[in-house]
Amino acid sequence: MKTLKLTLACLAGLAAPQAALAETDTIKIGYINKMGDHPWFVAEVAGAAAAAEEGGAEFVSQDVQFNADLAITTLDTMIGDGVDGIAIVVPDRALGPVVAARAAEAGVPLVAVDDDIQDRDGNAVPYVGLNAFAIGERVGENLARFYAESGWSKGSVGVVSIEDRKADTCMQRNGGAEKALLANSDLSEDQIVRAAYDNTMVNAIDVMTTTLTANPQYDHWIFYACNDDGVLGAARAMENSNYPAEAGIGIGIDGSRACDAFGNSRTSAFKGTMWLNSANHGRDAVQLLLASIKEGTPLPQATYSDPEFVTLENFGEYKDRLCN
Repeated sequence: MKTLKLTLACLAGLAAPQAALAETDTIKIGYINKMGDHPWFVAEVAGAAAAAEEGGAEFVSQDVQFNADLAITTLDTMIGDGVDGIAIVVPDRALGPVVAARAAEAGVPLVAVDDDIQDRDGNAVPYVGLNAFAIGERVGENLARFYAESGWSKGSVGVVSIEDRKADTCMQRNGGAEKALLANSDLSEDQIVRAAYDNTMVNAIDVMTTTLTANPQYDHWIFYACNDDGVLGAARAMENSNYPAEAGIGIGIDGSRACDAFGNSRTSAFKGTMWLNSANHGRDAVQLLLASIKEGTPLPQATYSDPEFVTLENFGEYKDRLCN
């Protein structure tokens, strides 16, 4: 089950939460996300909307599709329309100082979801999501376990770090995976191929195909990315290149593609995913904002969720939640 870990620390440098509103006032919550057509964000926004409804608040959301300019324009529009609190998944963490400043100037409580951001003074904006490096370590530990069980010789293995270098959160996840994999196996850093990708499955297929072609010396592959799209794309690239399922080991993060990977009960190089119920991220963000607006409760500096490891073997326990 998901657990929350709250560090109840006020955010230094940002305006204090708005004073508690009168019971008769209508509260409006704005939610900005960066990729609204992705299953992760579909569930996340739905969770946020449900929490707003439960709290008697009006809810507005906007998908900015990784467009930084649209994210700022949407933020300004929501503030101008009188929202009382904003949750945002930034398309680029570099927007943090601007986003934080505009919310503070307007006296609007702000929560960053999924991707952590800072204000102009380097203070963290209240954050809801996962501990990126720690979840990466969980990935690396399980990759090392699967590798130990495979019986592969060290020299036959290539490791691919599929990297979205524009997103610090993604690089933290990859960093955690790399650290734990190397610490728990006989593999070495010189076996790692670093492949940049744009966070989509289609591009992951392309970069993994290129990697396989450029490194014929390896018969087996271990790979990781910051999300399921990167790992499932790599697994499909191996299939397209005629590698058997047992020649690859990949573990994703977020669970958004578990149904695609395991729904047909067919084995592949996609061995598992660290599932996080993104609906809880949206719900937590809105509930924290409502508590701040209604009661003046300080926003926690960090609210983390723990993952559950989903594999082909235990997929039946999660199928209803992940496929519906």
